[in-house]
Amino acid sequence: MSCYKRISETASDSSYIYQIFSCISENPLYINRLRFFKQVKDELDRISNTKQSPEIISLVADWGQGKSTFLDIIEEYAKSKNISVIKVPFVELLSKTEDLLTFRNNVYLIDEVESSVDYFAQYQSEIKDFWSKVKELANSTGNSIVYLSMTPSAYSKIFGTGGLIYNLFSETYPSLLERIRKVSIENPSKLEFLLMLKCMLNMANVKDFKILQYMDLPYWVIDQERRKYVRFFNDILCDNLPNIDRIFNELARSEKGISLNSEGETIKLDTLTKMENELDSQESSKLYRVLMSRIFTDEKLIIKQLEGHVVKGVLLPYLKWIEMFPKGQEYVEDFLLTYYQDDFHVFISDNIESVVYESIDTSKLKENIKKLTLFSKTEAYALSWNFFESVANTNIGGLVVEFKSREIRDKALQFVNTYITDREKELESVEYFMEVLGIKIDSVNRARDYIRFLKVVERNDKITIILAKPSNEDEIKSLIKEIKESDDIIHGLILIEPQIGKEELSKTLDELSIPLIELKITTPKKRQLLYLLFSKIYGQSRIRLDSIELRLGDLKNSISSLLLKIRDNLNLKQLPIPKNKRLIQSFNWIIFYPSIKMANADEVFDKVNDIINEKFRMYGSKQFHLEDIETSNTFIEDVITYFYNNYIIKIRANYIDFEDLAGDSLSSFSKLFAGLIRQKYKQEAEDVIFNSIMYYVNPQDTRRKDNKNNPLTFAYQIFNPDKKIGQNPTLDFLVYSSIVSGEVAKHLNKDSIYMKINDQIRKIKEKLDNPYSAYGYFITAKKRGAAVRSLEEMREVIETYEKSCTENKDIRLCYDYLYLSNIYLELLRETEKSVIETDKIVEEISKKLEVVEKAKRYVKINEKIEEIEKVREIVRELKDNFKIHMDKLAKRIQEINERGETESFKRYLDYLLATIHVEDNSNLYFILFKLLKETLNGIAIVGEELKGTIVDEITSLSKVGIQLNNIETIVNELEKISPELPKLRENVERNTQKIMQLIQEIKEVLEEHGFG
Repeated sequence: MSCYKRISETASDSSYIYQIFSCISENPLYINRLRFFKQVKDELDRISNTKQSPEIISLVADWGQGKSTFLDIIEEYAKSKNISVIKVPFVELLSKTEDLLTFRNNVYLIDEVESSVDYFAQYQSEIKDFWSKVKELANSTGNSIVYLSMTPSAYSKIFGTGGLIYNLFSETYPSLLERIRKVSIENPSKLEFLLMLKCMLNMANVKDFKILQYMDLPYWVIDQERRKYVRFFNDILCDNLPNIDRIFNELARSEKGISLNSEGETIKLDTLTKMENELDSQESSKLYRVLMSRIFTDEKLIIKQLEGHVVKGVLLPYLKWIEMFPKGQEYVEDFLLTYYQDDFHVFISDNIESVVYESIDTSKLKENIKKLTLFSKTEAYALSWNFFESVANTNIGGLVVEFKSREIRDKALQFVNTYITDREKELESVEYFMEVLGIKIDSVNRARDYIRFLKVVERNDKITIILAKPSNEDEIKSLIKEIKESDDIIHGLILIEPQIGKEELSKTLDELSIPLIELKITTPKKRQLLYLLFSKIYGQSRIRLDSIELRLGDLKNSISSLLLKIRDNLNLKQLPIPKNKRLIQSFNWIIFYPSIKMANADEVFDKVNDIINEKFRMYGSKQFHLEDIETSNTFIEDVITYFYNNYIIKIRANYIDFEDLAGDSLSSFSKLFAGLIRQKYKQEAEDVIFNSIMYYVNPQDTRRKDNKNNPLTFAYQIFNPDKKIGQNPTLDFLVYSSIVSGEVAKHLNKDSIYMKINDQIRKIKEKLDNPYSAYGYFITAKKRGAAVRSLEEMREVIETYEKSCTENKDIRLCYDYLYLSNIYLELLRETEKSVIETDKIVEEISKKLEVVEKAKRYVKINEKIEEIEKVREIVRELKDNFKIHMDKLAKRIQEINERGETESFKRYLDYLLATIHVEDNSNLYFILFKLLKETLNGIAIVGEELKGTIVDEITSLSKVGIQLNNIETIVNELEKISPELPKLRENVERNTQKIMQLIQEIKEVLEEHGFG
């Protein structure tokens, strides 16, 4: 079957389009639903009504959008009503502008008024005269009406502020502008399209309208130009009726079909061909019918390849739809309207959002779906819009640029066709597309003709994004090489989807934490991008942001998603402030659990408290950064719950799996940080992580912030360049936890890092054996607990961690070992220093006791003095039985804890240490000898807190100390008074002996003479 006659496609015979309009407007139910024809009808009504003064109408639409058709219908209508009408191009009118004033009570149709802008320099006086006549006409009386047909760009340049009219008549510009009515021509709706086809079929003597149910695909793929609708009707529809397969193939593959789409492709043939290769001829025929109709009622048309892309619903008579939505439902009707059983119907479904374009609002419709379903009796099916658009090159929104003139549009088309296969132009067009989206590109480095490094300004920060389109494996390898050797941190990659394998590239990007988007730029999208590029290079066109949203929306969304990912990577979500306000100290309770096995949270607390908190922690010092937590309940409520809720750790029913510890936040940051470190330090990344671990191993280093191995230096450069190290607690914590937990190492060469740690462990082990460790005891006290810490107990704990570290090759446990070993060695050095200092103190005590020996000699006392012997005994006991006394002291302190007297003991200990001028983290061996020395110097320590211990014995000697001081003072005075005192004493003793001898001789003589 073929058509009886062809319909005129050109404006040479406007009677045809008027016939179509008349046919369509016969049905009053539809006319108010038609965008274009409703506007035409309104203008015809305007012409029919008598006016007191002339009216000036600006008829605005882009090239090919129906201005000429609009004027044709008005012309034919005016003729049919015997109204005088003149239709003339603007340029022809310039030589006879007087006609505007003499041609009263009639209709003037002036086409291509954009020439007023284009030729102003050439015909300045004529154009000025024309607009003067328009102004004069607007202010006169009469029934005439003037239509000025122009593009949107021309309208803004003529009537916009600062435009042509403004410059010509600045004083009367506002009042003139009020007299100019603007009519923006709407694109044809699907109802208009189907009614046009129905009327054309009728005009061509075809009375069977069933073919209209297969006209969904033509509506979406043919450019929204009524002239092309007529061409489709003449060249494809009429010639192939009623064969649907032939109509489809003509539309999809023939020159007649593809010329109906400005992009030269109605169906995405590469996608279609892939589908057809999997189908037999019968299945292909079903596919064509489904694509042509998009909304259908025959379930048998759903072949296997369409499963998953079909939405089930019902058909609603269009008249019921109009009742429910008398004012229309925006553009949603275009997606839902179909022709079924000689009438129009609307497809509705609970899953309606899958059938329409993503930007269409269906909220009001969904509110009434249940009500509408009651009026339906026909089950129906529709292709999801995403699938339909993946096959069809739909014309939603038209071109993304509006051209100043038809000539410029033709040049743009030539430009696009010339560079459609040019890779560099494609990359350049994507660059400009990004700029159109508001992305500021500071500089571009074209590494190769298919690789560009874009420096993008993102919220005052510069980020580097690579834009690339490799076409073969060698180019993929070159791209990988460029990425790996880059001196800049690369924040993202935009890859124009290559038709080759990219597994190695994906692996590299994953290792370097470079997010990727792949842009699938089909030929239609490529053409749109080249139109954009043309507008940048040659100007004379305006970008249509609404069309960009529709035609290139998926590319925009993809690029936006990359920027969002980069932004999320760089702008870390800040962790809320925990109750204790100290993240790292709290996390250490988890980090220092000595096993990789799954453990209950209570067990974690008890274990860490027992082997770390009770053996390493020095209250009032910085040896160990462990938050002060009293109970397992507090640990669970304040620590575990906090880290779980913030995705730092994973827990399962209150159990922590230390083999799979990190939550999503910690895991994702660790992976990101590892990749950035690999980018920055390349093959030295493992060395950097090892050095970072060693940096955290030594918390006492006062130069840590300036340490070259401080991982925060690099972290702040990347994530917080505007802040100083330490000003972002979240970043500080994430860097620490990601490194010491071993999560960063998982994304690098973990074995290499472990081997470096193992070498360090070997070196440390050589230092652990030391005879001074026997003197390694320290005393500590806080309000809730006091204790004696022992290096020997610490050593046992360290050995436990060493075993777990080496057996499991676990970075976290190895860090624990190194950290605790560092504390141990620091305390061991303190102990060694203390023992040496103590030896000096012992010498001082010995000298002090020598004074007593001097005094004894003065008074000729040979017996041992009990108090002095007690001092000597204490010195011997401390040297020979130090551990026994430490055990007694520890037992006594434990009794104090049990009696709840720790707070008063802390005050006592603070007082004791302050009195003898000793720091609170000093070695206990040193403290006791210093206490003995100060006691013997006469300092008295009051208090019985440590009664029954060596401390009590020492402090009980305070009176001895006073006596010793007195003796020392007297002896010193004697020695000062007479340095010859010993010699005088010797002379006195000799003289005394002589006297005694003489007395004895006298006695003997007297006895001899009888005087006895």
